[in-house]
Amino acid sequence: MGRVAIAGSGHMTDSESKLRQRTDGRLDRSRDPAILNAALAALTEHGYEATNMNDIAARAGVGKAAIYRRWSSKAALITDVLVHWRPDLMRDDAPDTGSLAGDFDALVERAARNDDDLISNDLVLRVALEAAHDPALATALDDLMLHKGRRVVTAILRQAAARGEASADRHWSLVADTLTAMALMRVISGQSVDAKFVRQVIDTLVLPAVRAPDSTAPAPTRSSPKTTRR
Repeated sequence: MGRVAIAGSGHMTDSESKLRQRTDGRLDRSRDPAILNAALAALTEHGYEATNMNDIAARAGVGKAAIYRRWSSKAALITDVLVHWRPDLMRDDAPDTGSLAGDFDALVERAARNDDDLISNDLVLRVALEAAHDPALATALDDLMLHKGRRVVTAILRQAAARGEASADRHWSLVADTLTAMALMRVISGQSVDAKFVRQVIDTLVLPAVRAPDSTAPAPTRSSPKTTRR
């Protein structure tokens, strides 16, 4: 079982997780940390599909009804687990270092910080994959996981276009979608999506594809098609 941090009851507020579906009223919140820790342990050990409320309740030392009084579904609980330990999943801020290469360097640094976190990018993507055939999970996640990458990468490329580092007439969302799709394919094949992989994709595919052509280089000449007489 992976390491599990103890969640402090004062760490969570309603503003930190708009995805939390909780019962209002006079409910003892002192059990929340134990439930969140238990849910994270089960998710890390078994994955989303095999995680069940009975197991979480047993790990937390509470009745299953206590969980449902706090979260309306497994999807709502697991989404809350993700954003509790990874509040950055709620943000779409793109780095703006002043250069295209610098912005992507910052993106790789973010990925590296999450490689060894309780909620790694790998785990987030594995949960996101389940949303494709779990409507409740898709609703709970909203567009938090899969579309976040598109928004951030698209913002980086638009900044680069404004600086003249990238062509301004491209559909940058396609580049962002390619990066996300490759990450998901890697997860499906059982491989890890870590900072090293993100760096390889950026250097091998993204940067060569998006850099603006050198304005000082001579324009390539195209020969006219020859007409063959018969």
